[in-house]
Amino acid sequence: MKKKNKIQEISNIENVEEQNIEIESSSSENANNEIVRENEVVEVEKEKQDDKIEIKENKKTKKQKQNVESDKSQKPKERILSIDRFRGLCMFAMVCSFVFGIFSAFGFFAPIIEHGEGGFQVLPGVSFADLFAAMFIFVIGLTMVKSFKSREQKFGTRRAYFQLATRFLALIGVGILFNGFENGWAQIFTGESTWADLSIKIQIFGVMFWIAVALLIVYAVSLFVKNEKFKRIAEAMFRYFLAIAGIMALYFILVSTGEKITPPVDGERFGGWEWDTLQNIGLAGLLALPFVKYDKWGRLTIVGITFVVMSVLMQNGLFPLANSILEGGIFGGFSWACILLLGTIFAELKDHKFYWILSALLLLISVVLIVGFDFIAAKRGCTPVYAIFCASISSMIWGGLNFLNNWKPKFDFFAIWGSNAILTYILTIFFVGMILGGVFGETLSAVNIGVAIVITILILALFTVMNWLLKRKNKYIRI
Repeated sequence: MKKKNKIQEISNIENVEEQNIEIESSSSENANNEIVRENEVVEVEKEKQDDKIEIKENKKTKKQKQNVESDKSQKPKERILSIDRFRGLCMFAMVCSFVFGIFSAFGFFAPIIEHGEGGFQVLPGVSFADLFAAMFIFVIGLTMVKSFKSREQKFGTRRAYFQLATRFLALIGVGILFNGFENGWAQIFTGESTWADLSIKIQIFGVMFWIAVALLIVYAVSLFVKNEKFKRIAEAMFRYFLAIAGIMALYFILVSTGEKITPPVDGERFGGWEWDTLQNIGLAGLLALPFVKYDKWGRLTIVGITFVVMSVLMQNGLFPLANSILEGGIFGGFSWACILLLGTIFAELKDHKFYWILSALLLLISVVLIVGFDFIAAKRGCTPVYAIFCASISSMIWGGLNFLNNWKPKFDFFAIWGSNAILTYILTIFFVGMILGGVFGETLSAVNIGVAIVITILILALFTVMNWLLKRKNKYIRI
């Protein structure tokens, strides 16, 4: 009996020990599980912290990239010196011709600054002064394709077309608003007419002129204010207002052209607007714009076809009609567009061996046709052969200037004059041509040569300082 009890006790003790072992094992497993859970929580927290650090680093890197891109966009683009110098040469010649024309004391300059048959004849029908407007349009062509591609890359093809079309319309608008001032306010200031005497067309553009002046002042102020949104809005308002004026100008010149073809029965003409250099630039750009995505040989083909068609028309009755509208109007626009397109072609042939071959070929063709076959060459009406001749001369001048791109003097006179060419030209037309030449023309015409020289030097110095300051500040007035 005792033996059985001992056995039972031993068995109970073993069971208790097994239970204790199980309990210890269970608690050990629980402890291990707790440790595992703690490790997992630590790892999760660590991963979260790593993610936060990575997110912060990504944001920092993104911000740094944005700052770099912003710095690149704000950094002024390197300008091609030969283009600025060529543009500056054209502008300087144009301003001098405006100034010299005011003073009778500079009468000995007349053969140089007179257009058409009254000036020094480079070729029959083409005077020395007739070259510079065409050269200026050629220079615009040198940057047109590059400008389009840059806009296309940033904004897309449609918006690039829209932006350039708006710009060219705005140039037409500037020209027509100056016509509104010249034919309206200038005559009021001189006492030749009153507001009631002006036609409704002149009154419309006369009022729009002062609105444009106000918007220009706001735009100019925005360039010196560190507020990009204000600058964009001011620039857009100025450009779009001018573009609206340009559309109206195109309407009037089309009406005027129709009235010349079929004169109104009652004799009253609704059109009757002059068509000047700025309008030519804008129209040339609009007519050339559809071909800006063509390659250079495609554009050269378009120029060749236009040259042949317009030459046939001009030689067979169209020239008197084109000549009756200053600078050719719509008909002359096709030849101005050829000059611009040739500028785009030579810009891409800059380092090509065919550059000088094409220049010489165009010069030879134009000279032979003018001298040998009596083709009509005239700036007024802008005949095709005149356009080809001017483009060939322009390409040779620019080709020569390209050899001087590595020469960078501290004071680059013509590059300074070419940095803000449109602004210089607009101010020249307004202050020199309309104010000095129009309002004070009779008084200034009578001064002696000494006073004329002093005034001329002062005007040229003011333009030089203005362009130098704007170039130094990297400020460029664009339409």
